[in-house]
Amino acid sequence: MSETPIRIRVRYSKTGNLRFIGHLDTQRIFERALRRSRLPLRYTQGFNKHIRLNLASALPLGFTSSAEMLDFWLDEPIDALEIREKLQNALPSEIRIIDLSQVENSLPSLQGSLLSSEYQIALPPDITKEEFKHKFEQILAQPEIPVTRRDKTIDYKPLILNYNFSGQDSVIDLELSSTPGGNARPDDILQLLGIDPADCRIERIALHFSELED
Repeated sequence: MSETPIRIRVRYSKTGNLRFIGHLDTQRIFERALRRSRLPLRYTQGFNKHIRLNLASALPLGFTSSAEMLDFWLDEPIDALEIREKLQNALPSEIRIIDLSQVENSLPSLQGSLLSSEYQIALPPDITKEEFKHKFEQILAQPEIPVTRRDKTIDYKPLILNYNFSGQDSVIDLELSSTPGGNARPDDILQLLGIDPADCRIERIALHFSELED
């Protein structure tokens, strides 16, 4: 066993029916897969030990993603290709590892360093991109964009960091704040515009972290 744990960072996609499982269930899937992988996992200390595992951010139900990230730790150094193969073989087919590498233990946690999330929204057939753009720019022109969630009202205006209407037809790109002090969701914005999020296909396509911005 190495005195210093080996920190492994994974970027993965989540698609298909797994878009309907929540954050805790996703964590349980990885915990089971890591145990089945037979990798030399690092566990927490104390009476109730569990695998050291840190997921970046909760993906809302119904969203797919090509940008999810997590960290876990090993007791011994192992070749990254071997880690990737063993872990992928233990995961369901709707979770695919995109990238896997060792990172420094000195880096902050994924959750603590997350700045923003990028989403790609495929609009329903009865909503044109021009109609969406018009409604969206109308709410952006307001002094505030109040959104009430769990009996708390948040101003979404400073949380909308970027948007792009220049891609393919009926597809909108949004970059939203994902910090503990301000976490915005695209389904909230769709509801403000009178669009049912269930009628759209929403994919998280990127996560941005403070330690990766240099």
